[in-house]
Amino acid sequence: MELSKDLQCPSYICKPDAEIFGIVNSFGFIDYLKSTIKVDETFIDEASKGRAPEKRFRFAGKCAKTGCKQWANNSSTCSLVDKVIDVINNEEANELPSCPIRNNCRWFAQRKGLACSNCNEIIRNLESKLLEQGESV
Repeated sequence: MELSKDLQCPSYICKPDAEIFGIVNSFGFIDYLKSTIKVDETFIDEASKGRAPEKRFRFAGKCAKTGCKQWANNSSTCSLVDKVIDVINNEEANELPSCPIRNNCRWFAQRKGLACSNCNEIIRNLESKLLEQGESV
């Protein structure tokens, strides 16, 4: 099921040329931006003060495909989105939130609205649900 166009990973790290597409709000959910913001060294320096930037922002960047440990070679897909859906376990919403990376998102390309319905809770719930299941984070 390899998709031909370059897609973005919505679980990227804070590094130069990454794009911020969401900010974690006080309730632990993601407030999606209207458009992405390119990350530079100045942002990294400031965002690295205090909690890790990945705990406060959602980043996107070019999907590394076979260069990523989450890549499933047998299906040429990202396995992380399936893990997220299994752990968070939200049903697909009738109306998806606005998201500036959806058109180029690897997860959306693979799992459509089901990926989006579970994406918003990654920061808030994924670690605690993995711990409940006895998995390491």
